[in-house]
Amino acid sequence: MIERPELSFTRLKGCTKDDIVSIHYESTVHIQRALEMLKDMGVKAGISLNPGTPLTVLEDLFPDLDVILIMTVNPGFAGQKLIPATLDKIRRLRKFLDDKDYTDILIEVDGNVSFEHAAKMHKAGANIYVAGSSSIFRSDGNLLKNTNKMRKIINT
Repeated sequence: MIERPELSFTRLKGCTKDDIVSIHYESTVHIQRALEMLKDMGVKAGISLNPGTPLTVLEDLFPDLDVILIMTVNPGFAGQKLIPATLDKIRRLRKFLDDKDYTDILIEVDGNVSFEHAAKMHKAGANIYVAGSSSIFRSDGNLLKNTNKMRKIINT
């Protein structure tokens, strides 16, 4: 998470239409301008919401979005506990997107995406998972085995 991310977009040259660039809602005062800049670059535009940021801030942004990233922990460091209320946040967002016919907007989750939590996040409506030290990079397994386990969980 950086402040005024739009000042760093020039570093993203070479990104393609298959790349997703997410910026934190809290990081800039001109969020729609920043999202438009991303779209003009040809990438998928995403917005990240911290756990304490309400979904209502998205009200006028849906037409500008390809991805909404729900932070399930506060950004900063690995090993944090999942904030349980974020599972309901994912559910409410999925329902809203489906009800308003924004079904093409993907929901990404980041923060303690463990095997157990990934299953709950998937059930709540998540589409993209930022898997890290609590799942695929766990020290008690190997990357291939853990990746296959994660794929099985989110593809059910």
